[in-house]
Amino acid sequence: MPTEEAFDDIVLGGGKGGKSLAMALGQAGHKVALTERGQIGGTCINVACIPTKTMVASTKLLDLIKHAKNFGIDVAAAAPSLQGIIERKRRIVKGMVDAHWNLFTTTPNMELIVGTGKFVGPRQIEVALESGETRMLRADRIYINTGSRTTVPEIPGLAQTPYLTSTSVMELDVLPEHLVIIGGGYIALEFAQIFRRLGSNVTVLLRGERFLPMEDEDIAGAVKQILEDEGISFRSNAKTQSVKEIGEGRIEVQLDGDKSLQCTHLMIAIGRTPNTDRLNLGAAGVTTDERGNIRVNERLETNADNIWAIGDCNGGPLFTHVSWDDFRIIKDNVLHAAGRTTTGRLIPYTLFIDPELGRVGLTEEQARKKGYDVLVAKIPANKVPRSNTSGEVKGLLKAVIDQDTNRILGCSLLCHSAGEVMSVVQMAMLAQLPYTTVRDTVFTHPTMAESLNLLFATV
Repeated sequence: MPTEEAFDDIVLGGGKGGKSLAMALGQAGHKVALTERGQIGGTCINVACIPTKTMVASTKLLDLIKHAKNFGIDVAAAAPSLQGIIERKRRIVKGMVDAHWNLFTTTPNMELIVGTGKFVGPRQIEVALESGETRMLRADRIYINTGSRTTVPEIPGLAQTPYLTSTSVMELDVLPEHLVIIGGGYIALEFAQIFRRLGSNVTVLLRGERFLPMEDEDIAGAVKQILEDEGISFRSNAKTQSVKEIGEGRIEVQLDGDKSLQCTHLMIAIGRTPNTDRLNLGAAGVTTDERGNIRVNERLETNADNIWAIGDCNGGPLFTHVSWDDFRIIKDNVLHAAGRTTTGRLIPYTLFIDPELGRVGLTEEQARKKGYDVLVAKIPANKVPRSNTSGEVKGLLKAVIDQDTNRILGCSLLCHSAGEVMSVVQMAMLAQLPYTTVRDTVFTHPTMAESLNLLFATV
């Protein structure tokens, strides 16, 4: 039995929230242990946000070259290089991993322990090291930041069939001839566009009838039309019954109603599962919901004393910026007794297809269901001067306003630089400004921010 080592704080997992908290506590003078199974810097840097958006940027450049004549430029057609794009992705990821390794090993009072941690007592962690040895740690406070992984459904034949996830698809050495993606969420759509622009035939299988059901139908319809115009195929109500390999390099997907299709590559993108099943949470008395998400209150505290959960493992929303905000709340509460909570925080998100879909607050449908008397502002992206000068005319901009107060309830921006412009609306919402203030603000011309003048002028 290894000797027990005492710390003030233990952070399980070095994702966005966990690593930030560990370093902040160490800099504040706490003795901190940060355990990480091997993804230095967390999921976002290694296999999620950073590498995927790097590939999005590469394929956007490829698409711009393809349409160079629209800009008055005559260039030879660009041949896509999957290997080159993946090598660029690896370089960018490696640079960030190396930077984090340096941070983790130089932060005062913080020790990085590479290994797999699990609870063996209320505030006692056993870490299995890569060497085969174990270390026993105890701390006054423990923070769980173990992230999530691709959900793999129980489809007959899947275990015997080669399939891709959002991680393995970014390490392919051969471009798929025909990529079938099971799932129609953000991850699925981003990779659908990436590989279509690289030259693959792409089919997306939607389990239900409605595309992007969390968005208003007009916005979802505009997204779907853009992707279909690029050659991506969608099948609605496509419930997968089984899959099987029918020969070298060929996979058959059997759907409801005796329908089937064949492909060269199959990708699973139906969601994420929290990495909590191997933590032995019962030893600490920490409870989870039916999906394995750790239950937390508005201060991100679990039901067990002095144990918190951060980011994906507490049920989300599953965004890196949410994990970052979780860190800020816990840091302020632990170091300064600030009493901060998650109550009422306004979470934005962006679908990084091209053009982007940036969204914050309520959709029109959600607002009406909540009983608001709403005003709707809406314009096509091609009405924005900057969209035209940039050659980025696809999309639709929409905002929902409370008619009683003139406050903005939400916006959905499908356009060039939507994620950036949406943040302007978010700040106006946080300040509880009337939409007329945004409408009458003097923005630089021609910028995409100026689109908000035009959008809110339609009310």
